[in-house]
Amino acid sequence: MDNTTLTGMKMMGTDATTIGDWDLWRGVTYLKRRIADSGLTFVSANVIESSTGELLVDPYVVIERGGLRFAITGVIQPNDRFRTHRDVDEVGVEFADPYESLKELLPTMRTESDFVILLAHTGFVNAEELVGRLGGVDFLVLGRHGQHVGNVREFHGAIFMEPGTKGQYLTDLRATFDDEGILTGYSGGTLTLGDKVPADASMALFVKEHKQAVEKLQKERLAAQADRRAEEQQTAQYTEDCIGVAESCERCHTDEYEQWKTTAHAHAYDTLESSHQATNPECLRCHVTCRMDLAQDGSEQVPDELRNVQCEACHGMGTEHARDGSYGQVTVATCLECHDEENSPDFDFATYLPKVTH
Repeated sequence: MDNTTLTGMKMMGTDATTIGDWDLWRGVTYLKRRIADSGLTFVSANVIESSTGELLVDPYVVIERGGLRFAITGVIQPNDRFRTHRDVDEVGVEFADPYESLKELLPTMRTESDFVILLAHTGFVNAEELVGRLGGVDFLVLGRHGQHVGNVREFHGAIFMEPGTKGQYLTDLRATFDDEGILTGYSGGTLTLGDKVPADASMALFVKEHKQAVEKLQKERLAAQADRRAEEQQTAQYTEDCIGVAESCERCHTDEYEQWKTTAHAHAYDTLESSHQATNPECLRCHVTCRMDLAQDGSEQVPDELRNVQCEACHGMGTEHARDGSYGQVTVATCLECHDEENSPDFDFATYLPKVTH
């Protein structure tokens, strides 16, 4: 988690957050500095700093809203597969059992509050089991699962929300209480933060400036690398699988090539540059040819000959070209690799295919 993310959360009025997998990307020392600088409240009942044996952050916080007290805690699912930056030797934290940690903590939280909110970075299956075994959780906000739930719902006595990942969705929960503080009802759902949702002007400017700064930094880093070393890396990683350069196909498929140049596919990389996302590995995988296992820190550059959604992106690698009719067939599955619900929620194969058919 970087300063920009934390600053953005602060701007949005976040009351509390918990620790997730990617927050430990640069190790515990880096995370502690970011937490201290941000002024945000982090809570976790089961993340323990290895060097001290103590909880890394407070186990819970109690906030008051409308005369009611809400105790907020969080847990993360233990595992040994946390990805870290190449410069980080050890994560620097250990993870206690979520159930045992909350079982000990919940009685105290219940006495100090009217309602308990659990931020569970555990995935759905683990969260459902956890809440079912524990009882006493009133609201559950789920992370790590990677999906989003359209409607707020309830299981094991807890009102359940799953807003999804990457800031693409927002869960809006409206709860009503009587004069005695008893929950009398709730409603809400998950909103897709697309073009139909107006952007906050100050936040939009903040995000744009961040993207520009990241793009500038990455370009400077790449420019500083020796040309020979960069060429060797690109050759080793890319040319074994893909021919690249749409013009390679033009020699035999002139009409198809000319039609392709009129499509959005031919300008897919340009859209990343215009939105300052040309160093974002997650975006690059669907805006270039031959989706590559790019480094998550944006330190690798896609060579010119593989930019945009070229022939091989849809028809398969040119090295596998066959003349028996088996090569190059485009199916729904071909398109859904990128035009999935998350990135292209309005995708319809019958509507989209004619736009790119040669």
